[in-house]
Amino acid sequence: MRAPRPTVAARDFRRPLVESTIPEYRSVRVTTTPRNPLLEDTPDDPVLERVKGLSRPAIVLIVAASLLVVDLFLTWQEIPVDFGPSGTATSMLDGWDAWGLLIAMLSIALITVVVVVYVSDIEISEDVRWELWILVGAMALFAATLLKNFLDAHSAWASYVGLVLAGVVLVAAFKIWEPTQRRQLIRLRSNTRSSPGPS
Repeated sequence: MRAPRPTVAARDFRRPLVESTIPEYRSVRVTTTPRNPLLEDTPDDPVLERVKGLSRPAIVLIVAASLLVVDLFLTWQEIPVDFGPSGTATSMLDGWDAWGLLIAMLSIALITVVVVVYVSDIEISEDVRWELWILVGAMALFAATLLKNFLDAHSAWASYVGLVLAGVVLVAAFKIWEPTQRRQLIRLRSNTRSSPGPS
């Protein structure tokens, strides 16, 4: 005999009361860029670290001295020229005369010394007081710029800008020299106190 077919109620009774839902996971493809072994664990560039560690006075000195060289290409003198009945004209001269060449050489020398002493890997003598020489060079630069402004006739605005830039270089050089002088004074005082007195 055939088994009786289950009724609708029997089918509903056999269905579980709570249906478990299985979450559907999608396959995600992850692509990674291969790393270059030559770039792994590379040490920082010491020159770049020294550039980042430059003091503010050194940066100001480099920028001001560079702008002073550029300023020499501008008009430093506006000399009126009289052509008689034809009228007058103005002769515009830049700063590239003998004094201007001296100013440019001193500016480039100061930039070179600061870069060599504080940035480059070139071995320099530790016995030389480089900060003092930078200050002396900045004083010579300011004196040369001041003399050029005094000797030039009909100075233009660029000459006064150059004088201001030379003054900025001098102040920055003094700020570079001042901490080293203070350390030397402290060391000298400590050595004087620690030295034994006369017996």
